[in-house]
Amino acid sequence: MIMKNIVFFLFLSMTLLSCSSSAKLINPSKSSDTSYKIIKITKKNSWYIIYAERNDTVYKVVSKYDDSVLKNCKKVIEGKSYNLKLESKRDNVPVIGGVKLKPLNYLDVKSHAYDKDGMECYRYDEETEICTEPKSGIYDLFYATNIKGLCYVK
Repeated sequence: MIMKNIVFFLFLSMTLLSCSSSAKLINPSKSSDTSYKIIKITKKNSWYIIYAERNDTVYKVVSKYDDSVLKNCKKVIEGKSYNLKLESKRDNVPVIGGVKLKPLNYLDVKSHAYDKDGMECYRYDEETEICTEPKSGIYDLFYATNIKGLCYVK
């Protein structure tokens, strides 16, 4: 009888513990968090490359320089966090005649600067190609619908 009670108590404890840990994993407030910390900003021609981090994942965000939004601009600053609305470049490639166009891969790029395996490069204008960085864990490029140049638009 005592052994049955111990087994029942252990079973009940394990069940309660597993339910409580599952609740922590499915917490909607954490999954809906859109706060990204800006860790690095670079510029390539007339394009800004903004490295934003959330939950130990780094996102490479590309934004075109835009001097028309400089008035009343809340400038994006390294080290600060912003609620970004990111869209994947890969998921938003153009469709022509029902066919989704593929990005250039690293074999199609003529420059010796793009020699990393697995990179995908996108042409943003005649002189600017920006690539993913698989060796750094960046497999896609993004744009933020609420960033214009380096201005954060709420």
